Amino acid sequence: MKKFNSGEFKTLLQETTRRIEAAEDNRQINAVTETLVTTLLDSEFASLWVFDEMEASLKRAREADQVCELSMLDQHGVLAKSFLTLTGGIYNYLASEKEYAPETDNPDEIRMKSKIILPLMNDERLLGIVTAYSSVRHKQNFDEDDMEMLEAIAPFLVNVIYRMYPEKQTEEAPEIYLSERLKESSNAISRQVEANERAQPTAAAPDETLMFLANTVHDIRTPANALFGFLELLEGQVDNARLLQYVRNAKESARFINELTTSILDRVSTQRERTLSGPVRITPAKFFADIADIFSANMSDKALCYLVYIDPALPKEISVDAAKLKRVVMNLIGNAYKFTPTGKSVELAVVYDQSAGTMTLAVTDTGIGIAEEHQQAIFEAFRQATDETASAFGGTGLGLAISAQYVHDLGGKLELESEPDKGSRFFFTLPLQAVNTLPCFAPVQNPQSKIAILMDEPNLPTSKNIMRYLLRMGLPKSNIVAIRSVIQAPSDTTHLIAFQSKFDEQVVDHAKTNSLPLTVMEERFLSMTKTQKTAEVDVISQYGYYASRLHAMLSSRSIPKVLVADDDRINIELIKAILEEEFCTIETAQDGQSAIDLLAKGILENQPYTLLLLDNHMPKISGNDVIRELRAIEKQHALPSAYAVSISGDPKASASDNPHFDAYVGKPFNKKEIKKVLKAALAARD
Repeated sequence: MKKFNSGEFKTLLQETTRRIEAAEDNRQINAVTETLVTTLLDSEFASLWVFDEMEASLKRAREADQVCELSMLDQHGVLAKSFLTLTGGIYNYLASEKEYAPETDNPDEIRMKSKIILPLMNDERLLGIVTAYSSVRHKQNFDEDDMEMLEAIAPFLVNVIYRMYPEKQTEEAPEIYLSERLKESSNAISRQVEANERAQPTAAAPDETLMFLANTVHDIRTPANALFGFLELLEGQVDNARLLQYVRNAKESARFINELTTSILDRVSTQRERTLSGPVRITPAKFFADIADIFSANMSDKALCYLVYIDPALPKEISVDAAKLKRVVMNLIGNAYKFTPTGKSVELAVVYDQSAGTMTLAVTDTGIGIAEEHQQAIFEAFRQATDETASAFGGTGLGLAISAQYVHDLGGKLELESEPDKGSRFFFTLPLQAVNTLPCFAPVQNPQSKIAILMDEPNLPTSKNIMRYLLRMGLPKSNIVAIRSVIQAPSDTTHLIAFQSKFDEQVVDHAKTNSLPLTVMEERFLSMTKTQKTAEVDVISQYGYYASRLHAMLSSRSIPKVLVADDDRINIELIKAILEEEFCTIETAQDGQSAIDLLAKGILENQPYTLLLLDNHMPKISGNDVIRELRAIEKQHALPSAYAVSISGDPKASASDNPHFDAYVGKPFNKKEIKKVLKAALAARD
């Protein structure tokens, strides 16, 4: 906790508890609680929103002339996002957020600058949301310490909600018990603060602080350059839908810069290195892809051959210190970009060794290289290979020293292979702590697919990278052929990939005539926007990560389809958010008749649904009647049975109540249960 020692914190919580017990109504309790939040976070305002399940709204116990209720039906904004995904967020430039919606994010109509949001959960059940926010007058920037503070007092706030609304208790509890529990949560948090204080390191020495500042300022350089490159390319083109991903990349860089500058301010003010990160769960394919794509604009501008290989067999989720790993990868790619002349190549490769449980990451360039006698020195702070290197390329010589230390912290060793005028390879191997051992991309369902790659000689490096992905996804090498003309495509070709330089009307006609999915590999960054509008092709860029698009191409006829049928839009959006990272197509219906129409269409077009999530209480036709009708159709036409799950809100319901259902998931939805039934549906299909 960053502002209060244990004694002050304990006194504040005890006083807050006393005032809550003395309060005459919920409005007074709410006012006391919001004051606690603003005091702890040094913010101007706070709101304690309580979730009303019957009305699907957030309610705030305030005076009648203020905004006291926000419907969450079909709402937008960062508050609605937090509500739907059950995740917190920090927004220090709220009005510039793409998802910002004033009606939900600024209902009090203040000149809001920053906002921090945290859902309040108990036993995976949403009880409410706490927010703190400041206007442009206060100029408050929230950080991870503030989020930790909210997370620390979350149990206390949950008990405040139970004190205000005892009916939300899942089991009966007398008011005196609620009062005692409020005191106990206060004491527990105070004990945690004391434990944190005892674990705090002593103040850092001045030279250590200087090193921290130097390290952080150095880390600002790379994302700042990437941000500039993207913004320059996007200028005048922001109306195109394909630019959305690149806008996100630029925003990622801006966010990263903000995190680092916050680190500087924190270190100067406290004279100690604060703990910026720890192990968190990440999806490694997306994690590395997001970093790699940040450099796409700059690599293209320098005409470098930029190859990105992220092993499709990597575990779906791992636990790692993501902040340190991200800085290492950005430093290594940034250095490769800086020290590689125009027209040469840079490669990021992440390879997974399942038997050893390790991941090897390597950044290879064909740049200036480093003589053997200088290789050890470059890992020392403020050192570069030679004075000439520093003069020609600039920089402080800090990046590799930082990276070597971070790799050591992560459990590996940063190593180097290099030769002057031929290039360098920086690499390290880390032990992986897999949280979800399933591969990021499952092997393709149809390994008999045959891919024709239409290319020229200059496309050879990228075509080899494409082949590397396809082989790792389970496609035999014999099923991948390179051709120089579309008329050379084998008659049994199932998919066609054409490089931009070979793409023309003849290619489009051939794909249409033979019903081939067509993918065009863009060779000049953001140069195919007009073509994409006029031709039915999938355009991907060689400047960055494209494995997910290749997998989607191969799986185009077997992507699992999910139907979510529920008359409550909030439930639909929550399930969609839970399945967001899963490789599936999600379609929705809000009444039983619409669900039947979609099911019939899927059967008619030979694209049936893999998983059905059906609420029973829907307009027109109930979920039970929908599944009965579907089972009758499946039996009549000897069709495979779709995996059907009842998502009724009736706590007494179960799958045995209707034998036509395969499983039952109760409300509120549990992320683990939803993913479990998807996995079961995929197993049943295969």
